[in-house]
Amino acid sequence: MRAMIRQVVLAGIIGGCALSSTAQDMSRRSIPNRWIEPYLPEDLPKLELPEYVTKDPLALARAEAFSGRYKLALITLAKNKEALGKADPVEVALIRVSALKPLGRRAEALEILGAADVAADPRAEVMRARVLAELARYDEAITILKQHLQQNPESLAGHFWLGNISESIGDLDGAREAFGWFQPFIDKWQGDANQFTSAEDVTLMGRALDRWGNVTSAYQSKPALHNVILSMFLKAYDQIDRGYWPAHLAAAEFYVSHDDEQSAVKELQKASEYNSRDIGVMSLLGHVVLGAFNFDATENCIAGIRDVDPNAMEGDLLQARNLMRQHLPTDAQRPIRRALARQPKNLEALGLLAASEALQLHDDKTQQVLAEVEKLDQRNATAYLEVAEQLASLRQYPRAAAMYKVAIERAPWWTSPRNGLGLLYTQSGEEDLAAEVLEQARLLDPFNHETTNYLRLLDDLRNFDRKETAHFIVFYDAKRDPVIPEYFADYLESIYKDVTGEYKHEPPVKTYIEVFPTHEGFSVRTTGLPWLGTVGASTGRVIALVTPRPGKGTMGAFNWASVLRHEFTHTVTLAATDNRIAHWFTEGLAVMEERSPLRWEWVPMLYHAAKNKELFTMENLTWGFVRPKRPIDRQLAYAESFWICQYIEETWGHEAVLKMLAEFRLGKEQRDVFPQILGESLTDFQDDFFSWCDDQVA
Repeated sequence: MRAMIRQVVLAGIIGGCALSSTAQDMSRRSIPNRWIEPYLPEDLPKLELPEYVTKDPLALARAEAFSGRYKLALITLAKNKEALGKADPVEVALIRVSALKPLGRRAEALEILGAADVAADPRAEVMRARVLAELARYDEAITILKQHLQQNPESLAGHFWLGNISESIGDLDGAREAFGWFQPFIDKWQGDANQFTSAEDVTLMGRALDRWGNVTSAYQSKPALHNVILSMFLKAYDQIDRGYWPAHLAAAEFYVSHDDEQSAVKELQKASEYNSRDIGVMSLLGHVVLGAFNFDATENCIAGIRDVDPNAMEGDLLQARNLMRQHLPTDAQRPIRRALARQPKNLEALGLLAASEALQLHDDKTQQVLAEVEKLDQRNATAYLEVAEQLASLRQYPRAAAMYKVAIERAPWWTSPRNGLGLLYTQSGEEDLAAEVLEQARLLDPFNHETTNYLRLLDDLRNFDRKETAHFIVFYDAKRDPVIPEYFADYLESIYKDVTGEYKHEPPVKTYIEVFPTHEGFSVRTTGLPWLGTVGASTGRVIALVTPRPGKGTMGAFNWASVLRHEFTHTVTLAATDNRIAHWFTEGLAVMEERSPLRWEWVPMLYHAAKNKELFTMENLTWGFVRPKRPIDRQLAYAESFWICQYIEETWGHEAVLKMLAEFRLGKEQRDVFPQILGESLTDFQDDFFSWCDDQVA
């Protein structure tokens, strides 16, 4: 796990058994699996602990549970049952529960916490509420916490978890009240931070104030809040207790909420050094690497979660996100429905279900699911944001914008919907609307990295000159690139009828051509686009290029005419399919439309790949662009996509291409489009295509 986080790639799965494989096999043959599985110790390095800890069974079990050695902690407690007979029963119970809960054994945990000599303890009350919330028994959890706070009004844990659970079920008024209780700690902290000596308390304070800042727009009115919260996490893990890894996890969550994934990964690395089996650490890392389209790393996070708890909600929900990110919304419904079978009222799972239906153009089913959400939370914004984000990832601009607007209207203090809508407007060429929305987001959270970067981009675009033609608007830096419009405008109009006629479709609005004077500006413009090319990229209406001028900060001279024709083909095929075309398909057609001979550097590459059976499968081809594993993968994906399009044209004719575009527009997946239009399953097509490739290199 540690090496995986450093590289943002998971190399393997933590888990298994510390017994030798032979001993393990023998034990499993002689004892039923259901009896031995819960007690097999984790395959983790031996803890390096002081002698006074190893000689104290209670301290040893606590250290084992805290470091993710949950089963070992239970074994230690079981082995020393007699020695622990005189120990504080609450301490023993809390350690046992802290080991059982991550393993998914929550029924046992509740039984332990309900024991007569444990139940009335304030710490046990809070832990019982947390376990109930994980079982989706929210009303019971909130009742316990409110009773707990009546008896313990100064309980930091009670106020924090009441706010946390309230927010998770959409009770934002309750969350604001609970988190708002922490406001006085801002002045106390700034007055004398050294008065706080508990790493757990300080971490809870930071987490609570961050949530309070988010649900009340306090980041706008209290600019110092950002640094106060960060200093709390830093003090917790750097001064009070260097081994308190939950403070690193809390800091990572804080950074993710401000779109600073790079800092988040560093904190997750630190947390993992102390507990590589914490489900929260693995789940958050999974979300981060999934954002970078690292599907293998995400799968390993899912496997790591399930190695600890096979039925963890976090595993199912992360798997659903992973599948939807790979444009497989129907497959994503399986883990979503597994999660809902256990927790029918889980808002995150319902939001993902609505999103999976929306991606399949099942708008009636989407609305049905959202109606279920609103029965649970009348002013829900999270599910609408979920649908918006998933639609935006597939460039479903108008439909995504509508969902973002609902989320903004229902949660005007929340920056995420505004950032999402601002990015959406930026990609669809509506810069004025983007600037308006992002300025509102910056007021709410001045420290959000994504907001700041896009506002800088929009400032640059405002200073560009423009030349408008019948079908294009060319944006350029008049001081550094005055010659751009003289050449680009005429050339673009000269190819317009060729490209639109080829695919029997004209874009409904003028296409923006944005020529950036440096590659840095171009990179900001295309942030978040995995299909980013070296010098050009298309988001549909907007085509961004680096200037073809040699000089500092550019990529040097290149064939700008070929690049423009390639990118405009994307604009046309994306418009023809309402942005639902398979990625390899739009790339292959764009290469074909360049109307150039097969690039010489592709010849030996394709020859080698075909001869050595290294061509991408149809299922993996798109991810050769998005997440290349070798330096050659992206170029091979371009070349193979071109070959596939050439093969389809030669075998079935151009009319088949047009019919495929029409089916993609209807939201069909390629596994359905191929048999319907080409009369072959995807597997049969792939086999025939590979044979055709062998003929090409013969």
